[in-house]
Amino acid sequence: MPNTANIYVPADDTEKQFIISIWRITEAGPEPRREIILPKGTVEIIFNSSDSVVYVNPARRTRMVLPPCFVNGINSRPFNLIKSGTQQFVGIQMNAIGMRGLFNVSPKQFANSVVEGDSVCRALSALGRQIADTQCFTEQVTFIRTWLHDMISHSALRSTTREMQELFCSQQFCGLTVQRLCDVHHVSDRHLRRLADEWLGMNTESWIIYNRYLTSLYLLHQQHGSLSQIGLESGYYDQAHFIREFKTFTGFTPGRYQKAANGIPGHILASAF
Repeated sequence: MPNTANIYVPADDTEKQFIISIWRITEAGPEPRREIILPKGTVEIIFNSSDSVVYVNPARRTRMVLPPCFVNGINSRPFNLIKSGTQQFVGIQMNAIGMRGLFNVSPKQFANSVVEGDSVCRALSALGRQIADTQCFTEQVTFIRTWLHDMISHSALRSTTREMQELFCSQQFCGLTVQRLCDVHHVSDRHLRRLADEWLGMNTESWIIYNRYLTSLYLLHQQHGSLSQIGLESGYYDQAHFIREFKTFTGFTPGRYQKAANGIPGHILASAF
């Protein structure tokens, strides 16, 4: 079976408030192989029809065989996937705000962890069966979008989700401070902290630091300039500041990551080292 990847990026304004993309990946390989997944700032619902994929989270000392449907919460530390045979994932990618708006649960509840899909939404089992019944990605996307619009129509947080996306995701992150965010949106620091904790699963300062790291992660893929330049464009004071914070999230220096990265931001094959 050839390796394939598909992606659907929503054009619908309503869908954009809740999800980032719908994707599918098929990867063949009989030998066990290890992939390191770095923090990417996303929450993902994943439908798994792989031969065998083992989730290993060293920070939490967790090791488990991934179930047919699971939710991978927002991560602040790397985790590993040990894959044997064929890997087949269909995923729904969203940010923490979309997670809260869709399921009315705190993103903090699932941070740095993987949980069974049914524990988040019982309708995911039925959706998983629909997805498994076809190999056509377009049909799989249709099933997911139908489920998504039904969930949105019943969400008591639909309008609030739009407001939170505007509050936290409409600013340029380079040079962003808590005070600037308060001033732009005319909210107090205390109120902003409460909203960040409820909708992002972290306080405002941590969220700004996290997004500075994410900016650098994507710039490392998009640019071939010096690390100092990438660090400055991401909002770091100097290269030492950049290296220190990047290593806090990933365990790697930016230079080591850049040499090992081979495609999708935040994904590294262990054999690359």
